[in-house]
Amino acid sequence: MIHARRLSKERPNDGVLVNACCPGWVRTDMAGDKAPKSPEEGALTPVYLALLPPGATAPHGKFVSDKEVQPW
Repeated sequence: MIHARRLSKERPNDGVLVNACCPGWVRTDMAGDKAPKSPEEGALTPVYLALLPPGATAPHGKFVSDKEVQPW
């Protein structure tokens, strides 16, 4: 949030969005096979944020999980 706010203030015309995201508990070697999400499902939120359309202004400075802004 702090970095997003600073970026907006110092470089308002850059159009860069800064967010944090969580893929959730994903079946990987580290998380194990009991995790409920496949790697593909875990990738949905980071890919969603990376592919926001040009000119998007939100979300910015938010925490995103399951493609939705979460309170923190």
